[in-house]
Amino acid sequence: MHPDDKHDQPEMCEDPLKNLILLTMPWLCFQRDMLEVAKKTVLDASSVKPAANFTFHELHALRMVLDPMHTMRDRCDPDLERKAKGAYDELLPKLTSASVQIIEAQQKALDSILEGLNALRKGDQPHKRSEGET
Repeated sequence: MHPDDKHDQPEMCEDPLKNLILLTMPWLCFQRDMLEVAKKTVLDASSVKPAANFTFHELHALRMVLDPMHTMRDRCDPDLERKAKGAYDELLPKLTSASVQIIEAQQKALDSILEGLNALRKGDQPHKRSEGET
């Protein structure tokens, strides 16, 4: 066999864009999968409770450090922590809803990007959206 004969050796794709797309697509798929995990975590109320408890304990500790003699705390509303917890409980569903909407928007964007990259990888033209399509 002649040393210049390259038929027995594997060839790298000579299209750098295609190579970049091939390396990028698994990462984008991984990100899309992790967004689904994040969405499930946000929707699971039990996963949020430890963070809420930490926040309230930290707030209480901060008040104790900044006002060890109860000078300022005695002047404040004695139900401040209870009111803060009530406000948090009221705000949490709104934050959860907004977080889920952001995650879903990112998932849709990744799906569109992956579709376009896959079309480029295959040599097809990506589907153009009509003006009315979002």
